[in-house]
Amino acid sequence: MKQMIKLSVTLALYTVIACLALAAVNMLTAPRILAAKEAKTKQALQAIFPDADSFTPITDGIPKSVNKVAFGDAFLALSGEKTVGIIITISGHTYDQATILTGIDMEGKLRMIQFLTLTDSPGIGTKAKDEPFIGQFRNKPIADGFVLGGDVQAIAGATITSTAVTRMVKIAVDAASSYMSSHGLGSSGSGN
Repeated sequence: MKQMIKLSVTLALYTVIACLALAAVNMLTAPRILAAKEAKTKQALQAIFPDADSFTPITDGIPKSVNKVAFGDAFLALSGEKTVGIIITISGHTYDQATILTGIDMEGKLRMIQFLTLTDSPGIGTKAKDEPFIGQFRNKPIADGFVLGGDVQAIAGATITSTAVTRMVKIAVDAASSYMSSHGLGSSGSGN
């Protein structure tokens, strides 16, 4: 009995020490992880709108989710005081999961999409972030239908990913178009 109590106390002590060590490591690394994430996001925003010199967060007017597609951060891309575009982060289920930045300019074109994460099958679903699939969205008019097999061609062997990405981008384009229309920005109308 005494041996069992001693083992229990020892095990509890090791557990407390391990928890404290993990908490300390988390405290030390959390700011670095956040800074790296912010730097990656800023770099991605700048890649979509290289002519923008600042990005202002949008805090209202963008839905939280639409048809199981979650909206994350949204930004107005600014060149001086002039709005040059809107960037919306979307996340949703593909074959696995994807988080995508979509950039729409004031002329009513989808500048490009950029994947922040894509956890689909390596070599198959992950082809969605490569040419020629991703290039189909570059400078695409937001009035287009975004129809797989129509104005967007699927990736061979990755139809689920292709369908999901196309659907997610269409939802983001519609939300951006609605935001632009309600705030008097650029040309709007997504063809719905």
